[in-house]
Amino acid sequence: MPSWSLTTCQAGAAAPGSRVAAIRRADGRFVIPDVLRKYDGLLEALNDWDTVAPLLRDLEPDELEPANVVETLSLRHPRKLLCVGANHRDHVAEMGVQEIPDGTRPYFFTVPPTTTMVGDGEPILIPEGPALRVDWEAELAVVIGRGGRDIAPHEALHHVAGYACFNDITARGLLRREVALAAPFAWDWLGSKGLDTFCPIGAVTPAWQVPDPDDLTIRCLVNGVVKQEASTENLITGIAELVAAASASWTLEPGDVIATGTPAGVGQSRGEQLSAGDEVRVEITGLAPLHNPVRHRSPSPLVKKP
Repeated sequence: MPSWSLTTCQAGAAAPGSRVAAIRRADGRFVIPDVLRKYDGLLEALNDWDTVAPLLRDLEPDELEPANVVETLSLRHPRKLLCVGANHRDHVAEMGVQEIPDGTRPYFFTVPPTTTMVGDGEPILIPEGPALRVDWEAELAVVIGRGGRDIAPHEALHHVAGYACFNDITARGLLRREVALAAPFAWDWLGSKGLDTFCPIGAVTPAWQVPDPDDLTIRCLVNGVVKQEASTENLITGIAELVAAASASWTLEPGDVIATGTPAGVGQSRGEQLSAGDEVRVEITGLAPLHNPVRHRSPSPLVKKP
């Protein structure tokens, strides 16, 4: 666990319905320092990151009085959620790719519906039946604090506010359409990865608590059993280069999230999938962990019953 992380909280009985940016301490309790009281949530605080960050660095959250609040999703409505595909060498190998071509560039895709985002402790809702083959993909998420376009790699980490655990839940059964108008439309990335609740993200650990984002261990546990364990040292494109590459195509804004890719050990390679009743946990060195139960929702009309 980090010493503390940033999230969004729902106020208690004194002000029901209101939200505020808050700190989650290592002991799991929440505190609201004066520097955060004026912000309706973490995204609003990130909009003012150059002012907020220096004040947060000087705080000792353990000395503050715990607040009567409950946690909500830290980044419910990020401006952009950019995901990176096939960016861990071991995951590429388990996909059957034996050699990475020279000059390989990051493969970005986006999952725009904000209803895909859920926070720590919230359920991942999956339709009944095995046809969707719902899978886990533990990832490191980069949260932008200072915007920019065409950012140089050596400047990129100065634009990062912090890091979070992320789970790119994927319905493998929806990835390839049985009937497609033409070959380019056979792959449905949004339909397989953008369902409601399919993008859990944890509280954000400030960047100054993470000395080297390219040397972190990512672990995914399902029902307490380790399924994925690898280091960000094995990224094909490292964190600074990813931020720079994303900014070459899109103007990055405070609150944007870049999910950096998953390592080997996904369910598909194991012949496994998530089912209602499972518990999924993502752990990354020094970051607030992300835990989500798996529950049923109403059946999807897009998939035929087996």
